[in-house]
Amino acid sequence: MGKLVFATIVLLVGLSLYGALQRRGHLLPFGLGTFVPRAVLAIAIGVPALIFVFSIFRVIPAGQVGVKVLFGQVEPVPLREGLNVLWNPLYEIVTMNTRVLKHTARYDAASKDLQAVHVDMVLNFRVVPERAPEVYKSIGLGYSNIIIDPGAQEILKANTATHNAAEILLKRPLIKNEVQQALTAYLSKYGIELKEAALANIRFDPNYEKAVEAKQIEEQKAEQKRYELIQAQRQAEIVTAQAKGKGDAALAEARGVADALRVKGEAEAAYNAKVAASLTPVLIQQQYLHRWDGRLPQYSLGGGAVPFIQVPGAPADGGRR
Repeated sequence: MGKLVFATIVLLVGLSLYGALQRRGHLLPFGLGTFVPRAVLAIAIGVPALIFVFSIFRVIPAGQVGVKVLFGQVEPVPLREGLNVLWNPLYEIVTMNTRVLKHTARYDAASKDLQAVHVDMVLNFRVVPERAPEVYKSIGLGYSNIIIDPGAQEILKANTATHNAAEILLKRPLIKNEVQQALTAYLSKYGIELKEAALANIRFDPNYEKAVEAKQIEEQKAEQKRYELIQAQRQAEIVTAQAKGKGDAALAEARGVADALRVKGEAEAAYNAKVAASLTPVLIQQQYLHRWDGRLPQYSLGGGAVPFIQVPGAPADGGRR
């Protein structure tokens, strides 16, 4: 619009100057009386014409759309990126970024047990290109402060109020998904598409964090004690198992020795029984004579046997030479 006003002023001033030069051209030096008025007329017409031509062609940068505004009225159809032709040069074009933008803010909330919760949230969003005129008309260019921050604050408060402080850290993925779903539905009503919501950092009041830290330290100590007790029980079980194994091995060895001795005794008894059964009086007398060295005992007393008396001075072999 400002360019058209400037072109109109240039045109009016040029035509006025051209008329004045035409009436007083005879006052100019020789040869300029005709050239100067024509030059002024060419400028007065050419400059507004160029401004008009360039006002028809509008270039929208990549990742943006153009919102057409005519005397404060917003057209519902945006201009796409690239070269666009507008036959009405009176349109004012407002460019809006449709790339994915990153918005980081800290929001304060409270847990179910009334503990203060401070959350650093990162939101990736973009303006839906087709709804850019609607966003500009109903919200303007400051949609981050007007729509996103209040919505994220309220949704986060409503979500953390259903969880105790201890559950918020444990259920962080669940809370993140719930916040993202609710915020997506909320922003879509205003022509804004939420790509991702992340809970970058969750903090509590310092006193509560100290209490949680002390509790965690005590739990770690108790867990270490339980671990040491389990290890001691396992070690005792190992020692008991080793002792039992050694006792079983010794018992098995003793049983093996006893069985060996029993088998050996049974074998010897069987052998002696067989030998005793095979010995007859004749065989015994034969074995005796076989082993006799020819010497007679001096006295031999036995039932029914004729005693042998060694005569002193007689040779042991019975006088054999």
